[in-house]
Parts: sequence; C-alpha cells; structure tokens
Amino acid sequence: MRRIIPCVMITLALILAGSFLPVFGVAGLMLCPLPLSVLGCAEGHKRMGIAELLIEATLFLAFSPTMAVYFLIGCAPLATMIFTVSREDIKAAKNYSGAESLLICAGASVAFKVILLVLFWVFTGKNILFPDLSQMDAVFTQLYGDNPELRQAVMRVLALFPRLLPAVLVVYCGVEAYLNYSLCSLFVRRIFPGSKTFPPELQEFKMWRFPASLMVASVVSLVVGYFIDTDTWLEGAVFVMNLQIVLNVFMFVEGLSVAFWILSGFRFRRAGKVIVFVMVMFPFFWPWLIVMGMCDIVLNLRERISFGAK
Repeated sequence: MRRIIPCVMITLALILAGSFLPVFGVAGLMLCPLPLSVLGCAEGHKRMGIAELLIEATLFLAFSPTMAVYFLIGCAPLATMIFTVSREDIKAAKNYSGAESLLICAGASVAFKVILLVLFWVFTGKNILFPDLSQMDAVFTQLYGDNPELRQAVMRVLALFPRLLPAVLVVYCGVEAYLNYSLCSLFVRRIFPGSKTFPPELQEFKMWRFPASLMVASVVSLVVGYFIDTDTWLEGAVFVMNLQIVLNVFMFVEGLSVAFWILSGFRFRRAGKVIVFVMVMFPFFWPWLIVMGMCDIVLNLRERISFGAK
C-alpha cells in the first residue's frame, strides 16, 4: 500500500485542482491519468485496479458522483491504455512503435471522451465542455456593460465554440495522451529503473514528421471550403472548419519540430528549447510554423539541408 496511497492522493489532488483552481484546471485534468499509469507500470494491474477503486470510492462518497463518473470514463481509460501498450507481452506480440502506441492511446482517449459527452448529454441535456451562454452573457454584461460591441464580439466567439467541439476534443485528447505517455515513460525509467514495463520510446521531437497524406487532406479541405455556401450547407462548412483546425495543429507541431531541429543543428540545444517555447507562447509565430510544417511535409527539409561536418 505504500505506493497505492500516494498514487490515490496525487490523483485526487490533480482532480480537485482541475475542478476548483481555474489557473491549474486544464493541467490538473490532463494529468489525472498519470499517477495510475505510473503505478500500473511499476506495480502491475492488480495494484493499479485497487488504486482506481479507492479513487472512485473517494470521489463518489466525499465529493460528487459526477466527478467519479468523469474520472471513470474520461481519465482512467487512458491510464489503462498506456499500461496496456507498455506490457512486455503486448510489445512482443504487436511490436508497436512509440508513435503507434501513442496514437492508440490518443484514439482511446477520444473514444471514451465521446462516450462521456454522450452520457452527460443524455442525462443532463448539457454539454459539460462549454458553459451556459445565458450565464456567460450575464457575466459579460456586468464586465463590459459600458462596451456593448466588445461584449457582443466575445459572445459571438463563445457561440462558435460548440461547433468546434470535434476539433477541440481531438486536439485536447492528443495533448493529454502525449503528456501522460511521455511523462509516464520518463518517471518509470528514472524512479523505477528495475521495471521492465514502460511505454515504447518515442522518436526525438526534432525528428517528428507526419505523413504526406495530411498535406493532401489540407489542400482538399481548402478547396472544398472555398466552394461551400454556408447558407445552404452549414454542416459541411463546420466539418471543413474542424478538419482544417486539426490539420493546422499537425502542421504547427511539425513546424516546431523542424525549428528545433534547425536550432539543434546550430548547436543551440538548450537555448533552442527556450526559443521553441517562445514560439509556442506568441501567436505571431504560429502562421510561420504552420507554413514551415507544410514545407517539410512536401520537401522533407531535414533530408535536404545539411549543417556540414561540424
């Protein structure tokens, strides 16, 4: 129990931070599966199951059944999938690469998040990912009552968010899966070096490259989006918009990878991480990174550019 209890306490702390601390909310909810996945890799599925039962019981009895259901369907399956792809028998039988294993975990996260959304919609009639627009309108009226143009602009953006749910969900689950997968691998290797159960290693970030089919899909979506009439086929326009958002995120990530590869080629490894972080934080760099990612998919820049013998 000496490892089960800390796992339960850390997980509960992350869930509570995600529920009651707005600043840490997203990070707390994203990292909820991490303690369970680390425990599973270090101790096996039995103790992982005991920890999950203790977490569920505590959430259900001490906090709310809603939080217990959210963790059971929205968070715990990702930890289970990370542990599953980490098992030696699975790795020997399937021989998954790190990228394939991460994709499986991200796909499972998306599937269970969709199940969670459907369940909440059936029983409550609400979308748990987005606030009630009437309540938000009252809040923004108090904040920006003297500036109705700004209030209306903010409300128009909020009203658009539910239509972007598929793109938001896919991007969220991708980031969630990557953080939990990579951190689980890091912690298990460093804290439990004797463990033989850990996720397959991912390729170095500076060598990440997505298939050329993404570029084809991007071009097709742009062409289709150009000819769609939103007055007659709004659903088609919304689908294309969600697809373009997801594809742009892939291009953005590949552009970041190329930027880090270039900085590493010039021996700016530590400074390169800082520069890449700055690029992520400032929207000015985002379009340029997307263009760089597109160029790399088409031209494979890392095979065409050489930094010399040094």
